[in-house]
Amino acid sequence: MLMLLAAAAQTATIAVPSPPPPRSPTHLAAPSVVHLEARQHLVDYEGATAQCGGRVVAPLAAVAPFTQVARIGIDPPRAYEMTFTIGDDGRPLGITQRVAASGPRGYVPGTDLAPALSLWRFPASAAGAACTMTFTGRSVPFDRAAPADLYRVAALRMANPSEFQMVMQQIRKSGDCAGAGRPRMLLRAFIDDRRIPQTPGVPSYAVASFDVDADGVPHNPGIVASDGNRVLEAAASDAAGRSRYVGNAPRTRCTIPFVRGAVDPVPAPPMPPKSDYPAGTCPEVIRWARPLTQQFPDAFRRRAIEGWAIVRYDLAPWGATGAVTVLASEPAAEFGEQARRMIIAASAEPAPSGAQGCIARVHYRMTGTDDGGDDAPAF
Repeated sequence: MLMLLAAAAQTATIAVPSPPPPRSPTHLAAPSVVHLEARQHLVDYEGATAQCGGRVVAPLAAVAPFTQVARIGIDPPRAYEMTFTIGDDGRPLGITQRVAASGPRGYVPGTDLAPALSLWRFPASAAGAACTMTFTGRSVPFDRAAPADLYRVAALRMANPSEFQMVMQQIRKSGDCAGAGRPRMLLRAFIDDRRIPQTPGVPSYAVASFDVDADGVPHNPGIVASDGNRVLEAAASDAAGRSRYVGNAPRTRCTIPFVRGAVDPVPAPPMPPKSDYPAGTCPEVIRWARPLTQQFPDAFRRRAIEGWAIVRYDLAPWGATGAVTVLASEPAAEFGEQARRMIIAASAEPAPSGAQGCIARVHYRMTGTDDGGDDAPAF
């Protein structure tokens, strides 16, 4: 056959059309780019076991961080690595937080990770060990979030005002109680917080659901979302049924949140004695021209977690502070950073020679309750 084909080629002229331009192989073709606009997500962070001194240590008790609201695209939420040591009572100490991985990641603040971790407890057998643990994020867009998750975010005020309105838009798609014509409240019954048991550092919530008849009287009260506090659920359902509204057309699926805020302080670990951090050439009493403004770290204030910081600094002859260094802070580095900023912003009265090696011992104590549930509006 090959010989016959060769002979034909020698005796005949064969016209061959010009080949078309070569097409790129499919596996070499540039991929189509789909640009997905960033949108609001609910992000929950989860931690599991810790690596402590070369071994895996499981917690005896864990507290879930608050749900975060973040505007992200297709990239997964950034993960965070936590470093800490374990105290004699199993409490995490010296907590620091940093972004765990580089590369494209959705920005999520992660402000509640350190406060939540400070409430975990580990076996006392791991006391003194240096540990690391990673919190990874799990996200879902607003329009695909479970109603219970949306209710939780709204009840605990986990979103800023603009985000909160978006959460409410999703919630109000259920029932006919929402909108400009929703029932106007005449009387709101409240719960007695003193009768509600609570885990320190963990606010409780219950969202009551009910219908309103033409006379403004609630019917069929129930609970559509809660953290599982049965006493609070019963009190919330009872209070929802005792409230009253302006008479109007009957409404269904109205909701109202009841929150038992974190009010019992979680004490800070013991502060080291003054002898552990002696002062340098610094007067015992410093007269501040610009007063110290002690601001409680907001994420820890929300959980009523107390702390402390020890900061060293110098004073220039004209009163400015300098060489501000955090020597120690507990239960997390955020207390030290807050104290450092306070000292930097302060200014002392001028002195001829200034001062070196001054020591500030800053205590962060809860001075009042932070309930936050009594004035929460109806959904």
